[in-house]
Amino acid sequence: MFPIYKARKFLNQINSKYGHTEPWVVLCEGEKGWGEFVVKIFTEDHLAEKPRVHGEFVGSWFANQFDFMTPDVAWIELDQQFLLSLHPEISIKKDLDDTRLKFGSRLVGPFQHFSKGMKKKKFQELLDLDTLYAFDNLIRNHDRGLHKPNLLVKGRDAYLIDHEYALDISDQTISQIQNLEIMGKFSTSHIAFSALSNANGTVKRNYFEMFLEYLRALNLQELESVLSEVEQKEYQAEVGMILDYFRFVKTNPAIFVSALKRTLQ
Repeated sequence: MFPIYKARKFLNQINSKYGHTEPWVVLCEGEKGWGEFVVKIFTEDHLAEKPRVHGEFVGSWFANQFDFMTPDVAWIELDQQFLLSLHPEISIKKDLDDTRLKFGSRLVGPFQHFSKGMKKKKFQELLDLDTLYAFDNLIRNHDRGLHKPNLLVKGRDAYLIDHEYALDISDQTISQIQNLEIMGKFSTSHIAFSALSNANGTVKRNYFEMFLEYLRALNLQELESVLSEVEQKEYQAEVGMILDYFRFVKTNPAIFVSALKRTLQ
C-alpha cells in the first residue's frame, strides 16, 4: 500500500520547536524517483507511550479519505551505508539499533506555519473548519492546537501534517462518546474551536453535514489493511480496540455528531 524509499543523503534536522522528536530531512530514492522526506525515527520510549507509527499512517490515510491535503507518506529504509555516513553528533541522538523501516512524509515547501493571528475569514477559506474539527476528533488527534497546529500553509492550500498523536483510544473511549463526553484536549484546545463555538445557532445547526458524508463513505476494510501493514513492519498497537472504535463511530454517526455539537454549545 505504501511505497518504500531508501535514504541516500541526510540534509538537515528539524528544530524541536516544530517537531519534538527532531525529525530528519533526508533525500531518498524509490521506484518513482528521488524526493526529500521528513523522516521520524522514534525511540522505544516514544513508541511505548503511544502507537505513533500507526497514528502517522492512519492519520494520512484518513486525511486522504476526507479530501484534506496532506503530504504523501512512505516507508523509509535506513541502510548501513546511510547510517555510516551520518555525523556522530546526529547518530547519538537516535536509537540506530532499530532496523525497522521508518515513517516518512514528503517535504512540503516553501510554506508558512499556521499562525494563531490568522484572521477567521482566511482560516475558513483554507479549510472546512467543522469538518477539520470532526476529523481530528474522529482519529482521536489532540495535537492540532494553537501552540502546535501541525498545519502548513502554501498559498491557498493548507496541508495537515504530524499525526503521531492520533489514535488516542482506550477501552473507555466508546462509553465516553455514548455519554456524549469529549475531553478538552480534543475540543477546547483545537485550533478551530473558538471560530466554531462563537458562531450563531443557525450556523451551528448545519455543522458536520459534510463530515457525515465522508464518514458514510469510509471503507474500514482499507483501514484494516493500513493497520495490518504497519504491524507487518513490526510495530505494535491495540489494533482490535482501534478497529472496534472506528466501527462504533461509523455505525453510530448520530451519537458521535451529538457529542461533537455538545462541545460547541
